[in-house]
Amino acid sequence: MTSPDIFVEDLQWQAKRALELGRSLCSCPRRDHWSYALLRAAGITSSVSADEHVLAPLMLPFMGDRPRVMIGGSADLGLFCLVGRCTAARHPQITVIDKCRAPLALIEEFAASRGIECRALQADLLALDGRERWDVILLHNTLEFFVAPSRAQFFNAIATSLAPGGGLVCVAITGRKLAPERQKELESEFRIHSMTALRRSSVAALERGAELEALIDDYAKGYATRRMGYPDDDELYDLFRQARLEIVSEYPMPKKWTFSKVDSAPESLRKLIIIATRD
Repeated sequence: MTSPDIFVEDLQWQAKRALELGRSLCSCPRRDHWSYALLRAAGITSSVSADEHVLAPLMLPFMGDRPRVMIGGSADLGLFCLVGRCTAARHPQITVIDKCRAPLALIEEFAASRGIECRALQADLLALDGRERWDVILLHNTLEFFVAPSRAQFFNAIATSLAPGGGLVCVAITGRKLAPERQKELESEFRIHSMTALRRSSVAALERGAELEALIDDYAKGYATRRMGYPDDDELYDLFRQARLEIVSEYPMPKKWTFSKVDSAPESLRKLIIIATRD
């Protein structure tokens, strides 16, 4: 039996290695895969570990022995290791799909070092056409990386990729609409919070002055852009309906940016885990 222990992450090693791979392989406009693992090691982004205790029992009912599991979009090792820890006893066949080569190379390196079976596939999730299907598809905040006009196509692609009897496990955030001028405020508060937290963290030694500040600036801009585009509840549910995905259950999760004045009201953001099947 595969032990869940082999999926335990070393966040400091991951932050350093992700920076190295990001410099040569990251193709993202905002260089997300340079900086995400660093932000996570500093405790700035931590939703993967916070969600694990809820996600584990939600995925397992769709899994027999050797289930086919697809992770749609991955910033670092977090989702791969989460799925591994939750499902090790079932010996999953895990496929990780992302457009950027950098996180896939990190996953391949980690998997090879620990003798873990995994397929890392560089591809556009919008291009999925149903020729390959999975028993479980995990989307963890993936939706926010697609602009609104492409989201219906994205959900249709995901729906066609579910095997009969399979389940979609979708973590998504909805938010109230904000005035355009709030975007700069979002950027500024995320940037200030991140730089302060990084300099107090155990990964502060990885800081390279102007380079790190530029990376955090890029990530802050990307975060603010994504936040401005969060769907509201109705828009999210419409995407499921249009893709003919039947929502089986949903679970509200705590979502709180303690540093954010823009999103300080409790009703500003809502985080959901939605379980759906093809109708």
